[in-house]
Amino acid sequence: MILRILYRSVGSENTKNRPTFYSKMLALASLLRAVENVDIPVRIVFVNDGPMPAERLAVMTSAGEVQSVQCGSNRASYRYVLRMPRVRRWSPDDLVWLAEDDYLYTEKSLSSLVAAATALPAVDYFTLYSTLRFSSTTTRRRPMIHRDGGSHSHAPVVDGVTWARAATTTSTFGLRVGTLLEDELLLRSIPFVGGAFDRATCLTLQGFQPFRLAELSGEPPAFAPPPPAARIARRVVLSGLRTTLNAVALARPERLRRTMLVPEPSMATHMELGEALVPGHDWAVEAEAVQAWLQARRPGPLETPLLGAIATASGTQRSSTMHGPSTMHRPSVA
Repeated sequence: MILRILYRSVGSENTKNRPTFYSKMLALASLLRAVENVDIPVRIVFVNDGPMPAERLAVMTSAGEVQSVQCGSNRASYRYVLRMPRVRRWSPDDLVWLAEDDYLYTEKSLSSLVAAATALPAVDYFTLYSTLRFSSTTTRRRPMIHRDGGSHSHAPVVDGVTWARAATTTSTFGLRVGTLLEDELLLRSIPFVGGAFDRATCLTLQGFQPFRLAELSGEPPAFAPPPPAARIARRVVLSGLRTTLNAVALARPERLRRTMLVPEPSMATHMELGEALVPGHDWAVEAEAVQAWLQARRPGPLETPLLGAIATASGTQRSSTMHGPSTMHRPSVA
C-alpha cells in the first residue's frame, strides 16, 4: 500500500477568522512533519490553483510533485483531484489522502491513519478531523448530530487510538483508491448542491439523508441578494438537486453504505476560530512544535533543498516520471 497525498493549495487568503498562529506554510510543514512518521511509501502531489509564494513552492518542490492548475474555485479543484487516481491508474489498494491547505496536523496523525486503514480493511473512508458525531437516536431519514463528547464503547481501537464514526467532515479526508473509483461519479456530483457540500458528502456516502425539508431550497446568499427571478431560479435548481441527492442517499444498497471513521480526539484541526477548531488540544503549542521542526530543517547556503531528506525517508524519492518540472494544466469543467 502507498499513501498518496493530493494537497490542494492556493496562494491567496480568504477572510476566515484565523488563530494567531495560522499560516499556510505552517499547515504545509505540519503535513510534512506527519509524513516523516509514516512507515509505508508516500507520494505527494501538490495541486496548486494559481501562483504560489516562492518559499512555499520551494518546500513543495523538495517534497513531491508540483502540478499547477487553473481551476478558479474550491469546487473545481476538488473535482479535478478526484479524477487523478483513475487517470493515473493507481492501485486500488493504495490509500488517498485529500488535503486542503489550512489544516494543522499532529505529529502522529498520518501514521495513525495508515495503521487504522491497515487494521480495518472493511472501512473505506477515514478523516483526521471531525467534531460532530451521530446520536443514538439517529435514523437514515433523520440523522441526529451532536458535538462530540460522549462515549465510544463499541468503537475500534488501533494502536491505542479510538476511531469513532464521523457525522460530518470537510473536503480533507482519506479513502482507498478502489473505493474512490466506485464512488467517483457521486463524489464529483455532490459539490453542485451548494452550501456545505462536504457535510452532504459525508452523510450521503454513509446512506443518511443529507437535507431536511427546510434546507432543500438552499441557504440565503452570503452577499447582496440577486434579483427576484434569479433567486427563484436558484431555489428551483437547488431544490431539485438536493431532493435527488436525498433519494440517492436513501437508495444506496447496504454494500455501498460507507463508514467514515475519525480518531477520538481528532488528530488534525481546521485552522479557523470558533467551533471549527478542535477543542481539548493546545493547538498553539502544536504550532510552536511545527515551527521548531521546520526551522531545524531549513537548509544552510551549501545544503540541499529544504526537506529533501524527508522526501527520501518517506519514499517520495524524486524521479523523472513522478516529479520533474512543475506543469500547468487547465482542467475542463467535466
